[in-house]
Amino acid sequence: MNHLQLAFRNLQRRPARSILTVLGVAFAVGSFITLYGLSRSVNQNVGGSFDEHGTDLTVRRRGIAEPFGGTIPETVIPEIVKIPGVAAVAGQLITFAATDNDDSVLAAGWTPGSFYWDNVPLKAGRVPGPDEHKVALVGYDIARALDKKVGDEITLLGEKFHIVGLTDYHSIINRNQVIVNLADLQELIFRTGAVTFLAIKLAHPTDKAEADRVSEATESLEKLTVSRSEGTLRGDSLVGLMTAVSTSMAWVALFMGVLMVLNTLLMAVLERTREIGILSAIGWSTERIMGALVIEGFLLSAVGSIFGIMLGVAGSKLLSAVPAIGRYVAVEPTLPLIAITALAAIALGILGSFYPAFVATRASPAEALERA
Repeated sequence: MNHLQLAFRNLQRRPARSILTVLGVAFAVGSFITLYGLSRSVNQNVGGSFDEHGTDLTVRRRGIAEPFGGTIPETVIPEIVKIPGVAAVAGQLITFAATDNDDSVLAAGWTPGSFYWDNVPLKAGRVPGPDEHKVALVGYDIARALDKKVGDEITLLGEKFHIVGLTDYHSIINRNQVIVNLADLQELIFRTGAVTFLAIKLAHPTDKAEADRVSEATESLEKLTVSRSEGTLRGDSLVGLMTAVSTSMAWVALFMGVLMVLNTLLMAVLERTREIGILSAIGWSTERIMGALVIEGFLLSAVGSIFGIMLGVAGSKLLSAVPAIGRYVAVEPTLPLIAITALAAIALGILGSFYPAFVATRASPAEALERA
């Protein structure tokens, strides 16, 4: 009998316990993939949203906890435009707005004539003119969810806007966004002359030194913080709290799976004291017995990880299907995340099997047979 045969036989001896352990590891791995994937997706989706608009640097108010809570006076825009290396600056006001059927959407107000309007991908309709008011561009996904088309009206905070176009962006946030004239949105939420973010287009986007100089000069003007698009919410306290909580829960779930493997093997060792004593008596070395138990830990962790990957992918799709989440965050676990999680679960499962293996070989054959 070799190591693998012994490991399989021992796992088949208590099938219910082996299956429950595999399911425990699967849920641990699946939870880690889903929760950690969610925490990573928030920043990635926000960064992707700004990138699609042609933003090189994003400016927001420093020290504000709420992502859309800070405001920047529009009067600072001419000062930033004067900074060497800045090609253009655009202001954007963002808020969640109540709409039809007691629903809510992410509303964005754009400055007329800004570079934001230059490359708007349209699914249908047209881009509003700079002097048009009470008109809107609606993201294709939110238009389908609300059953809206070009020519219809959409209500934002009790005010009706005429839909003149449907956008066809790639970013999930932009596909669920309603875009209106900046002045109209400022009036609705009583923030005249203020924006949430400033977007800077650089003259030479690939020049890191130039980007650093522009960032330093901009931050010296007001209480502002400047970041690359992909790091827009990296310093945000609420997003940071959500990331920390979801990441912590993910690691706790993974370690619970490891404890299940350790518990299963430890119980198996205590039940098989006599068998282990006989194996030792007929010449099996300590290393060989330990190896058989470590293989059991590997099999439990590996099979659990395979099912966990499937659960993690399914859980991510389920989260994305929830309207409150899926409209703004596409939870898409990456291959590196899946691979690292599975390998970590297997490695931790193997490490967790060493203690039961040590317990199994600690006693002499005579002591093991006597205790049995």
